[in-house]
Amino acid sequence: QDGGKARPSVTGQHTGDDIVPSTSRLSMPPLTRRYLEDMLTMYEDPEVTRFLAPLDRAGHVRRLDEIERMWSERGFGRVAVLERSSGRFLGRGGLHFWDQFGEVEGGWALRREAWGRGYARESAQAWLRWGFALLDVPYLTAYIAPDNVASRSLADRLGMSVLRTDIFHDREVLVYAVRRSAVPVVGDS
Repeated sequence: QDGGKARPSVTGQHTGDDIVPSTSRLSMPPLTRRYLEDMLTMYEDPEVTRFLAPLDRAGHVRRLDEIERMWSERGFGRVAVLERSSGRFLGRGGLHFWDQFGEVEGGWALRREAWGRGYARESAQAWLRWGFALLDVPYLTAYIAPDNVASRSLADRLGMSVLRTDIFHDREVLVYAVRRSAVPVVGDS
């Protein structure tokens, strides 16, 4: 669905984990096959996957390979969200370019034991700032199931609002968006 839309242009290149955002509590390296077992464990929890597309082991391997290609080709992608103090895998986040929409999504999914501690918001805020600093896009999106109250609430707190409804992974979603002007970029006070 190009329709004359400009594709996001990457103004920087991924050269290693040192260029991805981090926070005082979180490190967020690119999501690679190294995290396959962590992803499988997270996806075993039906509460975590209630609003996510189901994936088996082969599906996760394909998705992780796609993510590695995105990092290589575009300079951004999904990341593992790790607790900085322990290195414990908390979930995944980061940015993803979806060809079918011509948009970049900021996403989040955490293990249940990481819920309610502010990790999703902390990670998403860092990625929104980083995305607007890196990419020439007017807005970033989040694709959220209409009945996913927790993610909708987080999108609201991130300054996002509903742009449209759409179909994503064969499910109806609300496409939330935040405009560049609403998010201070990396380096802004």
